[in-house]
Amino acid sequence: MLRPEDVTIERLMAVDAGVWAVKHKILLDGRPFGFDKHEYQIDPMCCDAPAQCARKGAQIGWTSIKMLKTVHGLIHSRYPQGVLYLFPMKGDVTDFSKARFSPLINDNPIIKAYVQDTDAVNIKRVGKAMLYFRGAKSTKKIGGTKASSSALKSIPVDRIVFDEVDEMEPQMVELAEERVSHSDLKEFDWIGTPTIPDYGIDVKWNSSDQRIREIRCRHCGRYTCMEREFEEHGWENQKVLRRVNGIVLRLCKYCGREIYPVDGIWTTTYKNRDLVGWWISQLHSMLVDPTLILETFENPKRNIVETYNSKLGMPYIEAHNRLSLEEIYALCSTYGIEDYCQRPCTMGVDQGKGLHVVITRPEGTRPRIVHLGEYKDWEELDGLMRGFRVARCVVDAMPETRNARAFADRFPGKVWMNYYVSTQKGRAIEDESAYTVRVNRTESLDWSHHQIKNGEIALPRQCGPVDDFAKHCHNVAKRLEEDELTGAKQYIYVKLGPDHYRHAFNYECIARQLMGDMTYNLDDCFRPRGG
Repeated sequence: MLRPEDVTIERLMAVDAGVWAVKHKILLDGRPFGFDKHEYQIDPMCCDAPAQCARKGAQIGWTSIKMLKTVHGLIHSRYPQGVLYLFPMKGDVTDFSKARFSPLINDNPIIKAYVQDTDAVNIKRVGKAMLYFRGAKSTKKIGGTKASSSALKSIPVDRIVFDEVDEMEPQMVELAEERVSHSDLKEFDWIGTPTIPDYGIDVKWNSSDQRIREIRCRHCGRYTCMEREFEEHGWENQKVLRRVNGIVLRLCKYCGREIYPVDGIWTTTYKNRDLVGWWISQLHSMLVDPTLILETFENPKRNIVETYNSKLGMPYIEAHNRLSLEEIYALCSTYGIEDYCQRPCTMGVDQGKGLHVVITRPEGTRPRIVHLGEYKDWEELDGLMRGFRVARCVVDAMPETRNARAFADRFPGKVWMNYYVSTQKGRAIEDESAYTVRVNRTESLDWSHHQIKNGEIALPRQCGPVDDFAKHCHNVAKRLEEDELTGAKQYIYVKLGPDHYRHAFNYECIARQLMGDMTYNLDDCFRPRGG
């Protein structure tokens, strides 16, 4: 902490990246860096909290200020072990290094004097430390995902910047975070335009101190957070972005008079949290015409998801892509969880820290889930097989394949091991000699998702296990993912929290398919053979 008598412009430039960048007239994207029309960047540039996150709209300059803070820190020997910049894909590394970082070096002699090894795309020497650029995409294999750590091995650093967290695979983020294990600083910056609730950058934001930008009204003196207004009332009922005499204005939510982003201040929602979190949207950008934002919402052909994500920096998911707790509880009947059944049942088992089990009994056109349970030992499943006269059980083959195989061997023809295969399309592929079944993960989850969504399955009355089942089903959501090599986009289901019962139910649905009177098809539904 500097004492007032010690403050000089030289010392300020050594500890404050904003002062340094403005004083030296750093050229960024071809223009001298400054805070004019970017006043919201001042506080983040001055903040030295070791752990920060930003849930942001697109194109508001956040990546730029974090790049300047990183370069400033390296030049002034703040990060002796170096800095890691992590991007979703390898292509993003090349684009950023060539289009953003190299011009920053070449346009600014004061930076270039400290940079060596400028020809390498994914590594630079800045001052006495290294700056690494890496992609966070893992390699895929049949039956699951295998995170490739080769690009991150032997990279000890003091600071990591995660750029666009939602586009990264969660296991790769966790792997990268270990790179600061031997650092005294341990600085993290998670940055991202959000996609779906409770995922990626939204998880970080929810656990942060939640700093929001509020604008003081020059007329009534009260403060308006425009993002909160959209969050609480939706775009149709919000009061802060309206047409006045044909012009779209930002308005005070209290008196309805025009407000100006230059009058904004950052306020902290939770002062006792260590993680500093920033939420900023295009509503605060003086370079984005608010008319374009409002018209995007009003356009009948709009992509409402992208509008919320990129314009407002808000997570958003369409109702059909995530099961709500309300629609899951709506399946509850009056019967309780059963301990045995005299009629043949089907069973699904998911592996995790324990074994989650879902057992269903045929009941006309609406099967009943009659048992939900979590077990520690594989041998406990034997009693369930006998007590519920299980005709067919599908068990997760991973990660304990040996135990799953031994369980299948104890009940030949009744227990089948499941592998999710991304290349598998259409009906499940069965191997009767090995008692294995291969299905497309997304297609199979689609069908079991629709069963709950359409009320085609019954649950026991509400109790502890049913509550856990509901939470696990709610913790899975469908989102678009882009293939790094081909650029093709496909929907996948992602985990937002504990999801073992959700997959156990999916395996039980596959078990019903294997009973012999049903078949799986491209329309994500089961139909009678010959139908």
